[in-house]
Amino acid sequence: MKIDCQIDKNTKTKTFVLEGELDVHNVKNLKSAVSESLEDENGWTYILDMGDVTYLDSSGLGMLVYIKKEISHEEGDLKIINIQSQVFNVFKLTRLDEFFNLSVK
Repeated sequence: MKIDCQIDKNTKTKTFVLEGELDVHNVKNLKSAVSESLEDENGWTYILDMGDVTYLDSSGLGMLVYIKKEISHEEGDLKIINIQSQVFNVFKLTRLDEFFNLSVK
C-alpha cells in the first residue's frame, strides 16, 4: 500500500492519499503514518482519500475504527473520501457507514 500525506497548516488539514489494498498486510503502515502525524494541537481534520483503494478487509476496518478513536482523542475529525463502490459496500454491510464521515467516489 502506498500512502502520501499532504499537510495544509492554514486549514489544519492532513490528507492521506491511499493506494492499493487496505488489508491485514498493510494496516500497520496506515497506523504508523497517521499516528506519527497526530498533532498535540487540537482541532485538526484528517482526511483519508481512498479513491485508489481496491480492497478492504476486517483488519482494515478495525484499523480505521482505531484511527478514528485516536483522532477523536486529540479532538480532531476524520473524513474518509472518494470510496469506490465495492469498498463502500464493506462499510455498509458492517453498518460502519453510520459511524464514519464517508464520501463515495
